Amino acid sequence: MTASEVCDGTLDEAAQAALRRLSGVDRFDEMPGTNEAGASSLFSVRYAVRHLHDAYPTRGTCWVYKSGAGNDHPLLEIRFSAEERYPKATGGQPYRLGVYAGAGRDGANVFFRCPTRAPSTKASVGDTKYVQADMYSAAGTLRGEHQDTDRMAILGSMSRAVAREAGCASGAGLDEGRTGS
Repeated sequence: MTASEVCDGTLDEAAQAALRRLSGVDRFDEMPGTNEAGASSLFSVRYAVRHLHDAYPTRGTCWVYKSGAGNDHPLLEIRFSAEERYPKATGGQPYRLGVYAGAGRDGANVFFRCPTRAPSTKASVGDTKYVQADMYSAAGTLRGEHQDTDRMAILGSMSRAVAREAGCASGAGLDEGRTGS
């Protein structure tokens, strides 16, 4: 698939370009098969929103692989979850996304305002005020000079799609055009 097709088509043009820079390729694969809940492993925004409160292995996750790389490890693993709080930035916040955005050696996170209600008492987490977009990307697997900014472009684009589906886009702090830089 192309960069415009991965992760349920959630990558805007800036995020698509960022994915191509990070990977050095134009074609991608997603995780085939099913997750622990028996649902398709292909990422779906609708599934991700419906399962924000689930345990870690059954949350909506987008696994992006370089096409034909023959690699068991994804280039990117992006997962969304309901959260009660967010980390406080120490010093200035370099990325203007949501209420908190940060990048490190092996990934990046964006937290945005999005009140959600736990679907049942069996949920992994109760009612929350925030959603976390969490990206894992193993150190040394990405390319480019601006890896953190590119990862934020991808998380920002995907987070906007999740916020729209969850009905919280207007207060999420993820306005169009914000790519994290």
